[in-house]
Amino acid sequence: MGEVIALIRLMPDGVISDQDINAISDEVKKAVQKPARLGRVEIKQIAFGLRGLDVTVAVPDVEGGLDPIVEKFGKIKKVDNVEVVDVGRI
Repeated sequence: MGEVIALIRLMPDGVISDQDINAISDEVKKAVQKPARLGRVEIKQIAFGLRGLDVTVAVPDVEGGLDPIVEKFGKIKKVDNVEVVDVGRI
C-alpha cells in the first residue's frame, strides 16, 4: 500500500498576531498523529497582512485518509477555512 501526500492550507478568521499564528502551528503539530506523518508547516503571506499556514502531511492511501486530519484542523481555534490544495501519491 502506498501513501498520499497532501498540501493543506489553513486560513485564519482574519488578520492575526504572530503569537496566534504560532499557536495554530503548534496545534497543527499536535493534531497529526500516526499513521499520518507531518511534513512542513509553513507560514504564507496571502495579502495585506493576512497569513495562512501551508501544511504538508503524508497518510496511508486508504479511502478517507485525509478526512480525519482536515476535520481536526477545522476545529483549531481561530481557523476559519481548511482546504486541500494538492494531493499526490508517493
